[in-house]
Amino acid sequence: LNPELVGKLGLPESYIGSPLGFLVSHGRVICPPLFNKPALLITREGKLDIQRVNLNKGFLLKTEKSEILFTPENHNTCTGTTSPCYYDLMYEEGEIHGDGRVFLRLAGNVIKEIITTHREEKVPVIPVGLTLSFHPDHFPDELNKKNKKVEIIIPEYVNIYHAVEAGPMLLNNGRICIDMEREGWKKQNSVRTQAARLDFTDMRGPKIAAGIDANGRLSVLTINGRIRESVGATHFDMAEILKQQGMVKAMGFDPGGSSTLVVDGNVLNISPYNSRYEENIYSMPPEPRAVANAVLGYLEDS
Repeated sequence: LNPELVGKLGLPESYIGSPLGFLVSHGRVICPPLFNKPALLITREGKLDIQRVNLNKGFLLKTEKSEILFTPENHNTCTGTTSPCYYDLMYEEGEIHGDGRVFLRLAGNVIKEIITTHREEKVPVIPVGLTLSFHPDHFPDELNKKNKKVEIIIPEYVNIYHAVEAGPMLLNNGRICIDMEREGWKKQNSVRTQAARLDFTDMRGPKIAAGIDANGRLSVLTINGRIRESVGATHFDMAEILKQQGMVKAMGFDPGGSSTLVVDGNVLNISPYNSRYEENIYSMPPEPRAVANAVLGYLEDS
């Protein structure tokens, strides 16, 4: 979440920098999956995979004093139960019924807000992270602390050492599998975080995608766009190219002007961006756009 988007959503500044998708670093979940979008996964053994990730099978939240199980039966619903419930961003409604329960709003793995509701209250959904719901008689005291980090364990991903979510999924088992509806790109919560531009599968522009071949080797594809020499590619174009190159799994990473591929210190694609473009949009040379994060890969000498 960048400052501009936080302002548009009317969120406190404390949300700036919060992740908006599955993120795992050194085996620790920094942010759980929020939709059903794909992620590049690296196992503890160093193997690569690409798959859609979600919380449909539940998860475990650990505190200093207890372990709290969130079951699939209480996913995006909380009718007449004293058990803890959880809402991800595939939730269809704009509000959650409070019914006197205690809500925790998470951004990544950080508690941002604690909301105690009354019987008829409805709590607006914000398109940032998980919302956890507790019966007031079973709310753990140790969670009653803003900005506290929590430990999230997702059983089906315990063998993942590093992960980063992006999307959309392009290839699976060597076949084109683009499905924006299934992954949640067209959900209101995704639209509100400006990911809606991704659901235009026929829109051409600069793009980056990553693919894995049958031997588990990674390839990265970058396409120029929004420049005189190239109008860019669609998601289907990217999928077709990666399929022709022998990839069996693939996912998109960025459909915009920040798409930049650097190898051995050399920028290999042409950016449509220049930091001084407002001064003269016609004569400024292209340059990589500043970004908050990047995916880095390197080879170790044997």
